[in-house]
Amino acid sequence: MKKWILKRQEIIKLLPERKDDSNKGTYGKLLIIAGRHECAGAAILSTLAAMRCGLGMVKVISDKGNFQPLMSIVPEALFSSDTSADSILKSLSWADAALIGPGIGMDEKAEELLLALLKSRGIPLAVDADGLNLISQDHTLLLLLKEKARTDPVILTPHLMEMSRLCGKTISWLKEHREEAATEYSRQYGAVIALKDAITVTAAPDGELIINTTGNNGMSTAGSGDVLSGVIASFLAQGCKALEAAGLGVYIHGAAGDMAAARYGVRGMKALDIAESLATVLMQCDRIKDKEKEA
Repeated sequence: MKKWILKRQEIIKLLPERKDDSNKGTYGKLLIIAGRHECAGAAILSTLAAMRCGLGMVKVISDKGNFQPLMSIVPEALFSSDTSADSILKSLSWADAALIGPGIGMDEKAEELLLALLKSRGIPLAVDADGLNLISQDHTLLLLLKEKARTDPVILTPHLMEMSRLCGKTISWLKEHREEAATEYSRQYGAVIALKDAITVTAAPDGELIINTTGNNGMSTAGSGDVLSGVIASFLAQGCKALEAAGLGVYIHGAAGDMAAARYGVRGMKALDIAESLATVLMQCDRIKDKEKEA
């Protein structure tokens, strides 16, 4: 098992390249399926985070009631409430990567949408939140996840409770065996797993493991996971390999959390503060990278 700790210099090297001769299509198109009725926040946070990380375009499929709240925060996003099979297929053919799960709920429609993405081929996929909960209670979905991971990059982003549901282990056991659990179940599922905790570990099916060093307890707040899934999916759509997208996303998300804590304190910060701090973190990384090129 190769275990490593990402540091800022390595993060800078992993960031997707920016080109002077480019357009919005150069930097990836992400499809996000998020936000059931009265759960606009999950869609907003994941979408805003994705755009703050250099993404070219994003399309959100969400409940029609979430249109105005989402547009008021992220007017750059495309939006659809059409969840028909044809519409989903068209959206998948448009996208470079997809994210499903934040705030989608656990009903039949949510399961149908997840099923469509797990059956898709040729598009990297990140699964979070309710997407993970649906998989944990349906063995057929788990088998489809494994089949998807054989052909396409797949990233799962469970917190300890979601991981407990997925693998049947207790939260206390997972806390004591974070690295072992992430590595073993990454191998079993064939997917990269970012196991979220005070120290997040990210594992790949080949045994490679990344230990994160950024973040703080102020990030233990509603919506923080939605921000992280948007960050990771953004890097996935921009062409990063699955392990790099997840490891990079976890680090940048934690660094943005540290910046939010420095401004608002760990008691006063909220998930939106983390999302809005992403741009400054990445700007600092780019400045360091530019100075290195000049040296």
